[in-house]
Amino acid sequence: MLAGSAVSGANAFEFKSYDGAAVQQAIASGKPVVVHVYASWCLQCRAQETILGRLEGDTTYDGVSFFRVDYDKQKDVVKALGVPRSTLIAYKGGAEVSKMSWGTSTESVVGVLNAVN
Repeated sequence: MLAGSAVSGANAFEFKSYDGAAVQQAIASGKPVVVHVYASWCLQCRAQETILGRLEGDTTYDGVSFFRVDYDKQKDVVKALGVPRSTLIAYKGGAEVSKMSWGTSTESVVGVLNAVN
């Protein structure tokens, strides 16, 4: 998917690579955005990814733009966000509305996602 389409209605849980301009455009649009700070070797990150995978196709989250920060390759983004790996951040109305780090329960992940609805 092209970065410019990040603000259009995306299919639920279609994570795009974090691109600062696309993420800022999506947040500024006021539409819901979820950012996942992820490392492939991180057990908590993988648990969160599994939970998100089980929710794939849930139309509740249609229209949410999802972005994934590569913890190992995008250290500047991680530093700017000021969060550890295994973090989900939700934005709505142009502002951060929820943030969770290290949570591996369905409830903790869904809690962040529901903040954008």
